[in-house]
Amino acid sequence: MPSRPNLDHIVAAMRAQVETIHAHRAGAHRARDPEAVHRMRVAVRRLRAILRASRALFAEDWTEGLRAELKWLGIALGRVRDLDVLRAQVRSQTGGRPAGGRAARHRLRQHIADDRARALAALRRTLDGARCARLLAQIDAALAAPPAGTDDVSLTDIAAAEFDKLRRAVKKLPKDPGAEELHEIRIKVKHARYAAELAQEAVGRRAERFVDKAKALQDILGAHQDAVVAERYV
Repeated sequence: MPSRPNLDHIVAAMRAQVETIHAHRAGAHRARDPEAVHRMRVAVRRLRAILRASRALFAEDWTEGLRAELKWLGIALGRVRDLDVLRAQVRSQTGGRPAGGRAARHRLRQHIADDRARALAALRRTLDGARCARLLAQIDAALAAPPAGTDDVSLTDIAAAEFDKLRRAVKKLPKDPGAEELHEIRIKVKHARYAAELAQEAVGRRAERFVDKAKALQDILGAHQDAVVAERYV
């Protein structure tokens, strides 16, 4: 069996994300508050990242299968979330503009609303479907009896490995990186941050400082990616 302290720590981290998914599922279905969709999507992403970082602790087929299903759920949530972000951007950036552009702004807002309605209908079908029910049941069952993998894994080593991947990716960036390259760095920052959070109890203050800096960098890269998505959409 895997080392109990490490396994218990990972399972507790997974359980926190699963509880968030369950807590916001109804709100995401209604989608009146964009935060419900956002928080459920973040929890799905965090759960995928935790499974990725700690995959040596669990049976490989189970881990990869579960991550694939979580990605499917995350995509459905992401389509609505991306349009919520875009709608907020348009609202904040079109106020006080000349009256001559009013018709164009109205067409853009209506286009976003129509796309969001379609994305929300698809999300509701996803959340109501048998596939989603099986996924959530599988996760709940796994938390009760995790499928064992290797005998042990170091959370500190996991965090160090993710940081090393991030460091090497940053060193490979060209002088003037493009949007896709920066987006890949953003993903690696998330992986490194989530792994550092898992190891925070063992590593201490160094991990806390890294998590804080990673959050700040995520915000910057996230704002850049939102602008790229908005530009492409418009």
